[in-house]
Amino acid sequence: MQPSSGPQLAKTLTIGRGVALALGIVIGAGVLVLPGQAYAQVGDAAVYAWILDAGLVIPLLLIFSELGARYPSAGGAAGFVRSVCGTRLGTLGEFLLMAAFFLGIPAIALSGAAYFGALVGLHGWGLDALAAAIIVALSVMHALGTQISGTVQQVLSFTLVGILSLIACVGLFMHPLMRLHVAPVASWRQSLPAVGMVFFAYTGWEMLSFMGEEFKHPKRDFPLAIAFSYVAIVILYIAVALAVQTDLSQHDPRTIIAPIATLLASVIGPLAGNAVAVLALVIIVANLNGALWAASRLIFATAREGTLPRRLAVLNTRGVPWVALFACAAVFVGVIGMHIVGWISQPLMFALAGQNFLLIYGLCAIAYVRQASGRWRKGFGIAVGLMCLVVLDSFGWKIVYPCGIAIVTLVLVALRRRHAGGKGHKSSSNPVHRTTHEQQKRGNRDYD
Repeated sequence: MQPSSGPQLAKTLTIGRGVALALGIVIGAGVLVLPGQAYAQVGDAAVYAWILDAGLVIPLLLIFSELGARYPSAGGAAGFVRSVCGTRLGTLGEFLLMAAFFLGIPAIALSGAAYFGALVGLHGWGLDALAAAIIVALSVMHALGTQISGTVQQVLSFTLVGILSLIACVGLFMHPLMRLHVAPVASWRQSLPAVGMVFFAYTGWEMLSFMGEEFKHPKRDFPLAIAFSYVAIVILYIAVALAVQTDLSQHDPRTIIAPIATLLASVIGPLAGNAVAVLALVIIVANLNGALWAASRLIFATAREGTLPRRLAVLNTRGVPWVALFACAAVFVGVIGMHIVGWISQPLMFALAGQNFLLIYGLCAIAYVRQASGRWRKGFGIAVGLMCLVVLDSFGWKIVYPCGIAIVTLVLVALRRRHAGGKGHKSSSNPVHRTTHEQQKRGNRDYD
């Protein structure tokens, strides 16, 4: 849904930049460890876990690509829900996503700082300071314009893909002890215990939905960006998984802890650790670049709708929501400060953010069902929603976090309705005010 009023983001994204954003967001630090962990768990059948998850993620991508093409909005997944389901669920989606970003992005930054710290010998609070510095530096770069940040993302993403492709080729074709181990296709069921773990590597495309409003041709370019990036990522993941199975031992502890470093060490020697640290830093910076883009657009869209202070919806001369951008950066740095004093751990940040993203998938499935035509399409959306519900059981006590967010959302929506109703009652005696109020109600039909 294109916003009916308020500042509009500049349309600067092409298919190429969209693909670069998707690559940088989806390919995370998990690719450095998951191929080895899956191989250690299920042996020669591990590659089938990567293939199965490549198929399992398709339903979610179809939902996101269709909703993103139909309702291009800076609100991303929450914008889809607001457009189809109205204010209550839309506001809930916005707050769930904000709560996920506010914890997940600082956790990613801390991961990047840890890899760089290992490279230069940095420890303790210095890692937290470095994580905060990375966030601030990327925020300043974003404020300079989407042309610059988009170009940087292209360089980072394509460099990342090139490095991982080179690693896969080294493992598959250049190792002197090459011995490709792949279980027969008929034994694919042996890979099922690793499917859930590997699926983490295929998450992140939902972040691209926040850039929908900035695509020059969203109906065409948004689905194509998802499709092209999906093909590239699937090929890359399977190649890396095969390389690990070719050169490493299933029972070697190094296969679980650092498979990529171990693979490179067999070829380039002791420099492998430094090479992996650089690779990890490129991955983390690319992740953060896309995540900052998404988070700032969510804050901007929510403020433009009136849920947050409208001051956050201000654009600079380059069409960048700079107030929302630096507000996000301030919150992220504050969360890192909480980490420094020991109020929250990095694993807990990832856990709480991850469950919120899963709930957003469920809300998007509801939106898809409500706008879908035909029994098969509705059944497809219901199946995706049920898949998300099944995983809810694993949250445990952490479900308190999204439940608290839901309560805050209900209270906020109720207060907004009461405030709007009071204004309408006071102005009902004046025909001019009454007309204005009625026009406002008609302009905000989705709030009812």
